[in-house]
Amino acid sequence: MVCDRLRTLLKELDMSQRQFAMKINLDAGYFSKIMQGKVNPPSRILLLIENVFHVNKDWLENGEGEIFSTQGISLAKRQVLESIDTLTDEQVNAVSCFIRYLTENKES
Repeated sequence: MVCDRLRTLLKELDMSQRQFAMKINLDAGYFSKIMQGKVNPPSRILLLIENVFHVNKDWLENGEGEIFSTQGISLAKRQVLESIDTLTDEQVNAVSCFIRYLTENKES
């Protein structure tokens, strides 16, 4: 069931249900019902989960394959992006300046 795979995903991401729901802008109470198997998540919710957390669609919907999508973003990049979500605007600006510095020096 999808709710079982979501439990696995939460453990893998080391997130609470509330944190997870907030990341995809979903009411925590509604997400709790999904986790309990009382409500089947609509396809738009599954799509949000796939996109926000880079989850393999086949794994999420059918339990087939790896948890995370191997296309696009690496695990290291995903972890950096998740970390940025926890920063203040001032900290994000500092990280942005540092990234600009790294990319400018890379071209030299």
